[in-house]
Amino acid sequence: MLRTPFILLSGLIALPMISAAVVLWLALTQPFLGLHLVPQEGAAVVAGRLDDGPSAGLRFGDRLVALIPGGGAPLAISAEDVIEEPDGLPTVAAMQEMFAHSGALDAALRAGPVELVVARDGAELALPVRPGDMRPMSDLPGVFWVQLLVGLSAVWIGGWVLAVRRREPAAAWLALSAVGLMASSHAAALYSTRELALPEMVFAFASAVNTGGALAFGIGMICLFLVYPVRYLPRWAVWLPVAVFGTWAVLAVLRLTVTSVMTIHLPVLIEMICILVAATAQVVVTRGNPHARAALRWFGLSVTLGAGGFVGLIAMPQAFGMEPQISQGHAFGLFLIVYAGLAVGVARYRLFDLEFYAFRMLFYAGGVALLLLLDAALVYAVTMDRFPAFSLALLVVAFLYLPARDELARALGGRRATTTEELLDLVSGVALAQGAAAQRDKLHELLTVLFQPMEITRAPQQVDAPVLREGGAAMDLPGIDAVESTRMKWSHRGRRLFSARDAQRVAAVLQMAAQVIERRRAYEAGAEEERRRINRDMHDNIGVQLLGALHSRDPGRKDALIRQTLTDLREIVSTPAGEVVNMADLLGDLRAEISEHLSAADVALDWAQDAGLPDGPVAPHVANSLRAILREAASNVLHHSGAGRAQVALTMRPGAGGAPRLMVRVSDDGRGLAAAQAGPWARGLSPAAALSNGVS
Repeated sequence: MLRTPFILLSGLIALPMISAAVVLWLALTQPFLGLHLVPQEGAAVVAGRLDDGPSAGLRFGDRLVALIPGGGAPLAISAEDVIEEPDGLPTVAAMQEMFAHSGALDAALRAGPVELVVARDGAELALPVRPGDMRPMSDLPGVFWVQLLVGLSAVWIGGWVLAVRRREPAAAWLALSAVGLMASSHAAALYSTRELALPEMVFAFASAVNTGGALAFGIGMICLFLVYPVRYLPRWAVWLPVAVFGTWAVLAVLRLTVTSVMTIHLPVLIEMICILVAATAQVVVTRGNPHARAALRWFGLSVTLGAGGFVGLIAMPQAFGMEPQISQGHAFGLFLIVYAGLAVGVARYRLFDLEFYAFRMLFYAGGVALLLLLDAALVYAVTMDRFPAFSLALLVVAFLYLPARDELARALGGRRATTTEELLDLVSGVALAQGAAAQRDKLHELLTVLFQPMEITRAPQQVDAPVLREGGAAMDLPGIDAVESTRMKWSHRGRRLFSARDAQRVAAVLQMAAQVIERRRAYEAGAEEERRRINRDMHDNIGVQLLGALHSRDPGRKDALIRQTLTDLREIVSTPAGEVVNMADLLGDLRAEISEHLSAADVALDWAQDAGLPDGPVAPHVANSLRAILREAASNVLHHSGAGRAQVALTMRPGAGGAPRLMVRVSDDGRGLAAAQAGPWARGLSPAAALSNGVS
């Protein structure tokens, strides 16, 4: 049982590799003549040969007339024996005769030395040839490898989609079309690049597989466009093309049809028409669905160019009895457009709802496949020993392929990597912008760099986290600080849709911005609190000391107070927090300070404190509050009361919950200050502020 997408993908990667290995083995085990033969004016003409090959005695332009096996009757050779595609013959009977004749030629070549009868300069010559037992890999033409690559790519990409979305019908139909294309291209690779002949059964079987694979590809593509991007027909209707073309395929594979047109050319042409009709119907039914339209536009175009190009260049001319315009093997390369377009469409438009993680799975599996292919190529093509070949292949994969895979994925997806410095600069710009308008502009700049959306607007409703809308065509973002919720539409200038990965990324970026904003607010709150502290301390400390200097009649004392004031001013500005002091030391210093200030104005001080006051450490904020209260009281006595004596009493009383509380009472014998005289300009500690600092 296949339990994970990776296991399923691994199996689907192995399938075309096994198929390619079988085709390669069959191609290499053909008798080898060292000739390149082409059909020309009804004859097989030598278009190329190896100088040191078995047929070195032949010349360019020689026309093969017959092959004479040792002790046997001559076997005629004509242009039909070297045509690329037997489907070009008019009837199934002619195809079967060709397979039988090819089998006879193959058997004669495998039996041993033969004579090739060639027409040269108006005369016929019989040249002895000893065919090689194996065809060198280097002799296989480039078109052979193109057809193998088409089959490999189709199943790998189709299997990749099926592995990730195996429960979706569209993925299954795509996989069917991929397997059909692999069967068709691999079979064609074997017989279309043969040197002269193949065994009859191998040739006939490969031709039948080619026919069945081509029709299976068409069935898969028709059904795919019936259900994707949206299903627009009843479920039973999808099976109608399966029944019709499936029956046709069985008849064609069993060679129960009469003509080649009925066997392959006409059904392939009709299938292509059905693909175009099904895709056109999708255009109609996906009106108003931008997600479906995006998927259809990209994938439909690639299928039309790839499959339509093959049909137009190969199937259609043969259906009307004309020669194809290009080699069938090269025409198979057009199908790479289909699957390359599918891969890019997955990256940019999330075709089949595949996320970016699917690319990682594909590339890791592709790395394993590349390792095996390189190892095999080094062993069999370069004749390198097994261990060094594997080691070299491993180095290539590790140092070239793996580092490049993520760059390739980003290139397919249209993603530009944003450096950490750029991201931090953009996020800081959002967090530090002053005002909603400036912050909104900075946020739009950040989103433009990350996603290049075609449109950024205010979201219709508030959201708490990034939400994908319209199937990924849009994404709503939560508000941040002074900016309301935002909507982005069409990522990367409309080249792809937003994905769950994009939502996770923008959520992380917005969280980063929120943290910077929170730190900015904490800094601003701290700075404001520090300004208040400096203001309070200057009012309470500096004011008292300046009043003491003002009322002092002794110039020396006045200078000392001013110098002390300047020292305290520097401490207030440069010292953000006080040090922990003992209660006894604090009260002693305050008594001396207050007494000195009052005596300078001829005000006597009576200081009384309980003998049982604790002599423990006092928290900085409590000490600051106590200093502020007493200094403010002394300032009021000097400034407002006109008193001749002041009293300070400090006692300990139990507070709420039994906690000890220091009670401070300041009084004088002056005139006081009426409540009506106090105004909004009054400064100093309010009773509530003093109580909040632990002093009452």
